[in-house]
Amino acid sequence: MTTTRTTIAVLLGLVACLWLLPSCEDSSRTGSDGDDDDGTADGDDDNDDDTPSDDPQWADLSGTVLAPAGTFPISGALVYVTQSDPPVIPPNAYCYECEDMTGKKWTLSGADGGFTLPDVAPGTWTLVTRKGFFQRARSITVGADATMAVPPELTTLPGDASTDGLDQIPRYAVLLNEWDASQDLLAKLGMGEVGPAGHLIWGTETFTAFNDAVTHTGYPASAELFASQETLNSYHMAFFPCTSDANAISFIKNHAEMLREYVSAGGKIYNSCCTAIWTEAPFSEYIDFNGGQGSADPTDVRDIGRISSSAYSTNGQVNDQFLADWLSVVVPGSDPAHFPFANGYVKIDALVELDDGHGLEADNGVVRPKDWVTDNNAYPGSPLMVTYNFDCGKVFFSVYETSHGDSPGLTPQEYVLLYLILEVGVCEGTYVQE
Repeated sequence: MTTTRTTIAVLLGLVACLWLLPSCEDSSRTGSDGDDDDGTADGDDDNDDDTPSDDPQWADLSGTVLAPAGTFPISGALVYVTQSDPPVIPPNAYCYECEDMTGKKWTLSGADGGFTLPDVAPGTWTLVTRKGFFQRARSITVGADATMAVPPELTTLPGDASTDGLDQIPRYAVLLNEWDASQDLLAKLGMGEVGPAGHLIWGTETFTAFNDAVTHTGYPASAELFASQETLNSYHMAFFPCTSDANAISFIKNHAEMLREYVSAGGKIYNSCCTAIWTEAPFSEYIDFNGGQGSADPTDVRDIGRISSSAYSTNGQVNDQFLADWLSVVVPGSDPAHFPFANGYVKIDALVELDDGHGLEADNGVVRPKDWVTDNNAYPGSPLMVTYNFDCGKVFFSVYETSHGDSPGLTPQEYVLLYLILEVGVCEGTYVQE
């Protein structure tokens, strides 16, 4: 009798399982949060599971990541879907380690900004697009058994922050000047409105500008950026372009340790052209600039490394394959072996690898400056664009400034500058996925 009852119970269980088939599916799609997988809220079928599936009901998402201006693609952007809230980017310099992608569908955009997220379960998700300190999060509803084209407005990086936190942008501090117009470059990126001649329309910028008395009035003095370590550290990246008219050599040298602390805390520095003192004063170890201008102390001159009294042009070898691939998209017909540059004044003699404990853990503490582009013509073998890590921050120095000429669009070398400005903001390490 007992055997008969057991047999009946088993048969009834099988019938129930067949009748309610979804509840008996293989548990391999259960997310790491213990929920299920149809993209609904917790307690229903919620998971960030990244496990591939042959189930035809799952959809493939494809789209393109664009710059905030919407005029050119962004490569190497992180794109993923999640049931959780995306991380909030801290409003200050910090050590940015790559996100844990465990249980998530994720990818990085290609040279043309394109991406594909395969096998996303039907339901409502949060689609997150991030490049460095730019992040956009949008709700997206995925249908079953489909290849879904993601509208570009969902994955275009934001040019301004939103009050709801779904759009976040970098906190950039920019010293204004007329020789290397970083403010115009960032406006062309989409962080401000651009006038017909390619210049920032004052007052539309979404970065913080500091005036050094040669560009525009109505902005705080450059010295205010250095009012305290806390003030400087409240920015993700500081731009020290090609001028120092209102920033005496003594001022820069007196704040060198503050700059060093800023980068050590995760801050990023942009420095260019013949005011390399912004790099040399706090970090004299890693770039050997031309000559030192005959001074016993190179930081006694602001135009460190200057080799030309007037601007010189050259062409360079692009050494990074991802940069070269992207340039072939945004500057069609360009040759990465002979990429054009204009408005240079400085020469770098050598880059110095140094085992001083300030490098990345992956490099065993060795600081390894990277030569992104090498001069082919004017001074063959000399680095033109250099980045290096210092603790968890980064420094970007460019021999070349933004191009003069009232160009409404981006010049070839401005594309390189923008690529590296964005690249120094990306996370350290690799995206974890267990």
